[in-house]
Amino acid sequence: MLKKRIIAGLLIVTALLLAPLTAAALQQGEAAPELTGTTLEGQEFLLSDYKGKPIILKVGTTWCPTCKAQTKAISNINGYLTENDVQFIDVFLQESEKTVRKYFKKGKYATPNAVLIDNGPIYKALNVYLIPRVIFIDSDFKVYRDTEALSEKKLKQTLDEMLADN
Repeated sequence: MLKKRIIAGLLIVTALLLAPLTAAALQQGEAAPELTGTTLEGQEFLLSDYKGKPIILKVGTTWCPTCKAQTKAISNINGYLTENDVQFIDVFLQESEKTVRKYFKKGKYATPNAVLIDNGPIYKALNVYLIPRVIFIDSDFKVYRDTEALSEKKLKQTLDEMLADN
């Protein structure tokens, strides 16, 4: 009897700890949040300006190895993105302009459609709970998928599915 109570207690604690993680993800089909900021080039940015086009929104940092791998994977499918008019928006959390510019130069990554440095508002709006975070937004400006890092193959597969559904 005591064993059952301990196991039940552990299950409840685990569920309570994991609940914020599942609640934090954007739900498929919901409207994409309006994100605002300033691009690396100093231009005003509104995510809604990209409405009507499919979007990959990546949130990460320059120092995170998985974020670097995700940027590389997205960069490697740049031709596919261009062919399908998919917009790639890269958001860096709490980074300097100099660090982000060096990151792209050193990594020889394809240049995203927009690069933003966020010191809080986007982080809060998206309730960021892990990095890298990859959000697929369809041309109707609805969330298609909110996920963690994906391989090149999985990125293309998800994009193929999203483009076919739209």
